Amino acid sequence: MSASFTGSAGIGLASLCAQWFSEVGLQQEEDGRLAAMLAQDHQRTASLLRTCFGKVVDPGLISTIGQAEQAGAAFRQAGVDAVVLVHLVWSEDQPLIALLESIAGLPLLLWNRHPTGSLPSYLTTDDLFRFSGTVGALQGSAVLQERGLRVPIVSGFPEDPDLVGQLRQYDIALRLRRRLRGLTAGRIAGTCEIMTGTRVDERALAQCFGVRLQEISASQYAQACASVEDERAQAFADEIRRRYPVVGVSQESLFVACRNTLALDDLIAQHGLGLVAIQDLDEDLHRLSGVRPCLYPPEAASLAVAFGMESDVNATLGLLAAMECTGSPCMYTEIFTFDPSDNLLLMGHAGLHDPRLASDEGVTIVPDYEYRHADALEGAWQEFVLRPGPVTCLSLYDTRAGYRLTAFEGESLGGPKRLQGFAHALVRPDRDVSLLLPELLSLGLTQHFAIAPGRVASVLEKWCQLSGIEFVQLEVR
Repeated sequence: MSASFTGSAGIGLASLCAQWFSEVGLQQEEDGRLAAMLAQDHQRTASLLRTCFGKVVDPGLISTIGQAEQAGAAFRQAGVDAVVLVHLVWSEDQPLIALLESIAGLPLLLWNRHPTGSLPSYLTTDDLFRFSGTVGALQGSAVLQERGLRVPIVSGFPEDPDLVGQLRQYDIALRLRRRLRGLTAGRIAGTCEIMTGTRVDERALAQCFGVRLQEISASQYAQACASVEDERAQAFADEIRRRYPVVGVSQESLFVACRNTLALDDLIAQHGLGLVAIQDLDEDLHRLSGVRPCLYPPEAASLAVAFGMESDVNATLGLLAAMECTGSPCMYTEIFTFDPSDNLLLMGHAGLHDPRLASDEGVTIVPDYEYRHADALEGAWQEFVLRPGPVTCLSLYDTRAGYRLTAFEGESLGGPKRLQGFAHALVRPDRDVSLLLPELLSLGLTQHFAIAPGRVASVLEKWCQLSGIEFVQLEVR
């Protein structure tokens, strides 16, 4: 990807218009009405796209094979994230075919464009030609189908607010897609053999997302822990005590937990990691480092690094996707259990959770309730309940036939806390839990879900469309 585009996504505008209109003289008529309308419509099209995306590469109307090839070359030179295909009016197949060949591999978005949102009470011939993009789109669908291209489609006229909203969601989806290309995922302490669904296929990870896996052994992690200066670890422990109540955690245990947490910041900097999945059940990790890291690394928030446990790289990648879509912290969880009478899911997980996720009850530092008897020290966890508000729960899972993202939306109820020790969430899904859970079981996935603030399933669906990922949303019915 070219460094030309930072922030919002960059797209290419492929605005098709049949050469036939010029060949038969319709664009050279004395009154120039049709030519003026086409120029104005093209300008409105480009202007809208500029409000929705960071940059638009606009080569002008494409009517010939040569113009299509030149447009494709311009898009590739600029490093666009995607191409928006618009049949401005009726268009011919050969330029479309040349364009598709020149941009092969780039995401393509088809805009089923209407010029005005309604028809005049009576159409002149020029009006009919102006509204003939429908003919071009339908004709061009055969070209796409013959090439096996299933292209995301948006519909509407340039001033349509629903269209604007959809295009801005595609901007987010494209930014996420770009963010993942070349990203390095760290896996600490290997695979979690007792959970076969969390295994990651490095080749599939690279092919689908452009993500590279960086293995970090338990021994390497322990060395990073030992390399953290005592003064730095103590300063972090002092800060934790200033910010949160510490209950049942000794000074020594808090010190070691802080040291082991800071080691993650160091490994992130050393390897350029965008996400970290820890095999926190690994015996060597506990034996060599003393306690597993379950506080939150202070440098990670500004870098928007995602953290997952039990070596689930795929679920952690889903968490990162949620963070990018919302621009806010998201929560790594599993579905612990459910309450059918109150339609509630109890969700949570041991691990590294951004304290900004907590409700007004705040965060309490407590022992690692899972390993306090097994490890030499009792460890240190963050206990809190997720703040209230609308949420999207999502699972990114490798089916071995391809990736699938499963999502459902609902409400986080906030406090009071309902679970000792864990960072947890009380989620009331839109779907009845007695129906939701069987549907999840029939799909097949892991227990791990990211919880994102807000209702962002439609954005995630657009990312899946652009990335070749199966998308399933379990909705109210």
